[in-house]
Amino acid sequence: MRPVLRTVLAVAIVGGGAVIGAVAGRANPADYSSADAFLARYTATLNLVADNAPRHVEASELVYASLDGMMELLDPHSSFLHPEAFAAMRERQEGSFHGIGVIISIRGGRVTVIAPIADTPAARMGLRAGDIIDSIDGASTEGMSIDDAARGLRGPEGSTVHVTVARPGLKEPFEVTLTRARVPTESTRYAFLISPDTAYIRISDFTRTTGDEFRHALERLLGEGALRVLLDLRDNPGGMVDSAVDVASVLLEPGQQVFSTKGRTGDSFQDYRSRSDGLHFSGPLVILVNRGSASAAEIVAGTVQDHDRGLLVGETTFGKGVVQTIYPVRDAGLALTTAKYYTPSGRCIQRDFDSFFEYIHPSEGDDLVAPEPGEEQPPAKPRPTPGPDTPVYFTDSGRRVYGGGGIVPDHEVRLAEFSERLVRLLGNSAFFHFAVDFLATAEDKAAAARAFVADDEALKRFRERVVAEKWLLPDEIDAALANPGERRDIQLTLRTEVLNAGVSLTEGYRAMTAADEQIQAALKLFAEAAELHARARGTATPERTAERARAH
Repeated sequence: MRPVLRTVLAVAIVGGGAVIGAVAGRANPADYSSADAFLARYTATLNLVADNAPRHVEASELVYASLDGMMELLDPHSSFLHPEAFAAMRERQEGSFHGIGVIISIRGGRVTVIAPIADTPAARMGLRAGDIIDSIDGASTEGMSIDDAARGLRGPEGSTVHVTVARPGLKEPFEVTLTRARVPTESTRYAFLISPDTAYIRISDFTRTTGDEFRHALERLLGEGALRVLLDLRDNPGGMVDSAVDVASVLLEPGQQVFSTKGRTGDSFQDYRSRSDGLHFSGPLVILVNRGSASAAEIVAGTVQDHDRGLLVGETTFGKGVVQTIYPVRDAGLALTTAKYYTPSGRCIQRDFDSFFEYIHPSEGDDLVAPEPGEEQPPAKPRPTPGPDTPVYFTDSGRRVYGGGGIVPDHEVRLAEFSERLVRLLGNSAFFHFAVDFLATAEDKAAAARAFVADDEALKRFRERVVAEKWLLPDEIDAALANPGERRDIQLTLRTEVLNAGVSLTEGYRAMTAADEQIQAALKLFAEAAELHARARGTATPERTAERARAH
């Protein structure tokens, strides 16, 4: 929930729905002749290196390295996808994979089950949070990376994998044989009523199934009494543009522009509009964004802001406004930037990338300061007015919005950081280990987790474990417990981890939202969001739209 570091990586490949078309057949014959000459030099150089380099290097390594260097000349997002990366990307986009259905992590140096995924082989065989996967098909997992462990657990549908499990509370490990099956990779894992009339839905990325997931989640929550929606796009790196259009279509009126694309080739000029079929939600809407919101997530945020459909709350988004076409290259792939996308008001939100370091680590600005641990979050701050050289655009109701990089939220709110002591406890998985041990002997783990209270007695047991494991020195944990803000964070994180381990990740996540400053600020802005939407619906006439177009 809270960021420990605000490092933002350049991530997300926008593919599938944004395919602009192959370039084959459009190049000048002279270009091919020039390319052939350079390819002859390249082949000769490759052979010389292979024959004479002081150490043997596989030809594939040399070729892949040269392709990586080629992509660096273009832009930060064009890339050659090695076979494993290409397969992983296709798997993410499809929204499913074949495996046993567990969320795993490295805890205490061991491959550990964080949670089984519902209705999967792992859940049906009774694997649970805290289980240590000791071996996979006879191979010890000690020292194994998380990627290698994941590869070992995944495989063709219907194949089997033998797993040895060490469970807290049991003296001896036990073995299980699981048959791999299709496992959905939910992009809307967290969807619940955050208040009696407010649906909270978090989209983690945009896969092929995101549109259907979002629509079904919203229909369910509307049936449970939701009248308004808080959509969380924080740390969403993007994904498939078609799915972004699907989500926007639920929130916009039929036929409204979602975004457009412009590039060098004629067929790169495309106009994407909301679909007329399916669910169209018209109630109050607030969207959460931050520096980790990129690409397809920015498409949804930008179109909602430009049409005055709802309010954006949080931090300025990453600013990745380029469309990438995915070209298969045998068992590998090429993600090539072929166009830029523009929001309905005409904004191109792609940030300048002359400086790669500044692009990957954008300056946060000095006017928005995160509260210290334990401090109260200041009220949501209205969007600042950029400098005189910043491009100005207009929303449906005539509000000014600004180009120049990323989507600036309507209200800026910063998350508080955890203290250095809390960060160290989290780094040692102290809360997770406490939760697993607390539930180890409980017959009804879900009931025990729901009844757990981080009272003085629980904090005393937690302190003893922290000191015994040397996660913190005694005076450090005592200082943390004596600080009201840190004590509150410890109590909340303990409750969250106990609910994660005993009930579900959703229940733990729901508990953590109570201390999320951005969520709590957003919940106070629905009246303003509703007023904005009503005003836009009354003022977005064809004449006004034409007037704004002339102003651009």
